[in-house]
Amino acid sequence: MEAPTTTATMRAAVATSIPSERLEYTHVAHPVPEADDDVVLRVQACGICGTDLHILAGHSYKPVLPFVLGHEPVGIVVDAGPAAREWMDRRATITLFTGEGSCPACQAGDERLCPDLVSITGVLGVWGAYAEYVRVHARQLVEVPSSLSWADAASLVDGGATAANSVRVALTHEPSRVLVLGGGPIGYLCAELLRVRDVPVQVVEPNPLRREALEDIGHDVVPSIEAAVTPLDAVIDCTGVPMVMSPGLESLNPHGIYVLAGYARVPELDFAVVSRKEVDIRGIRSGRREDLESVIALAAAKKIHLPEIAQWRLSAANDALTALRAQQVPGKAVIVPDSVWKDNS
Repeated sequence: MEAPTTTATMRAAVATSIPSERLEYTHVAHPVPEADDDVVLRVQACGICGTDLHILAGHSYKPVLPFVLGHEPVGIVVDAGPAAREWMDRRATITLFTGEGSCPACQAGDERLCPDLVSITGVLGVWGAYAEYVRVHARQLVEVPSSLSWADAASLVDGGATAANSVRVALTHEPSRVLVLGGGPIGYLCAELLRVRDVPVQVVEPNPLRREALEDIGHDVVPSIEAAVTPLDAVIDCTGVPMVMSPGLESLNPHGIYVLAGYARVPELDFAVVSRKEVDIRGIRSGRREDLESVIALAAAKKIHLPEIAQWRLSAANDALTALRAQQVPGKAVIVPDSVWKDNS
C-alpha cells in the first residue's frame, strides 16, 4: 500500500532501506479515511516489538519501502468514515491482521491464520504507528479503558495478545507446572497470566535486568534451563533462540506441550525426543481479538503486573532501537509522538 495522498502532513519514523539499523524521522502524508469503515487514530503511544527489529535487520517480513512500522498503537479516534462514526473520540487499540474474510480461519475469528492474508498493520501492506496518526479499519478496533495509561495499554497490543494465546494453548494440557523460556515482555506477561490462574510457573531468563524485574514481583526465575525444576508438563518458549528448543523439549513429561511464542530457525533438531514422549509442538501467531480483550481487562482491573515501561519520543526512535539491541531495556519499550510528549509534559 502506498502512503495516503493528502496535502496535510505528519511526522513519522520511516523505514527507507532494509537491512538497516535506523529509521528516518521525516514528514509523510497525513492519513484520512478512505473506506466507509476507516478510522484515523491520533497515536498516543506505540510499543516496539522484537519483530520490528527483525524486519529492519532483514530477517523477517519484507514490506514495500518506504514503510512506517509500528503494530502496537493506542490512541484516540479523531476521524472516521460514515460507517464508523460511533468510534469518534474513543480510546482504542487494534487487532493487527486483515484476512480476506471468507475462509474458515477468518470465519472462526483467526484472521491471523488466513491463507490469503491481506495485511498486517505496521508490518506488511498497511503503514503503522511510528507516526502521529494511523489509519485502520473500524473492525480492527478494541476499546482501551480509561484506567489504563497509554503506555501500559501499548505494552499489551501484540505482546499481551500473544501471551494470552500462548497461555490459553498451554492450559489445554492442564499442566501442573509450566516453564516459561525468556523473561522479555511476552514471557513476563505469560508468567503473570499463569499466576493469576494459580498455575505454578518458573521463568528462565539469563539477562539480570529482566530476571530482577520478575523476581521483584515474586516470580521464581533461574538463569538457564539446566537450573530449572524438571520434568514439566508445558514449556512456553518466548525466546526465538534456536539453542533452547532441544533442551526445552527434553525437559517435558510424556504428552507434554511445547508452545512456540517466539520464532527461531533451528538448524538441527532431533525429533526422536518428540516421538518418544509423544510431545505436542504448537506454534503461536499473536492472538485472537478475545485474547487481547482478556489481557486488557485483567490489566485494567490491576489483576496482573505489567512490564516496566521505558519511553522515548518518536523523534528518538533510533535511540530506543539501539537500547533494545543492546539488551538495556528490562521491560517494554514504547515510543510517543513528540507532540503528545509535549502535551503530557
